[in-house]
Amino acid sequence: MTNEFSVGWAKVRDRDVLGGFVIFVFANLLLLGLVVIGSDVLGHDGSHDAKVAFGIITVALNLMLWLWNDGAIADAEAGTKDISGADSETEIAKQFLKAPWKMYRGLILIISIAVTASLLYSVYW
Repeated sequence: MTNEFSVGWAKVRDRDVLGGFVIFVFANLLLLGLVVIGSDVLGHDGSHDAKVAFGIITVALNLMLWLWNDGAIADAEAGTKDISGADSETEIAKQFLKAPWKMYRGLILIISIAVTASLLYSVYW
C-alpha cells in the first residue's frame, strides 16, 4: 500500500476489528453476568418487563456490534485492492490477498446470532 491515505485508513480499521472483538466479548460477558446474578429478576418467575428490556438490549447491542465488526472486516478486504507495486510482491501481501474474507464475515454473523440466541434462550426458556 503505497497510498498514504489507504495505509492510514487500514490502520484505523484494523484497530476497529480488534476493538470490536474486545467490546463484543466484554459486553456479552456482562450480559451473561446479568443473567446469572439476576436470575431472580430474569429467571422463570422474574419480571416480564425486565425480560423484554433485556431482550431488546441484547438484540440491539449485538446487532450494532455485528455491524461494527462486519464493516471493519469489509474495509480490511477492500484494503487488499490498494496493494500495489513492490508491496504486492511481499509474502505478507500475498497471504493478505488470499484471506477468506467472506468466510470471516460469515463467521462473525454466525457467532453474533448464536451468542444473541443463547442469551435470549437463557432468559425466556
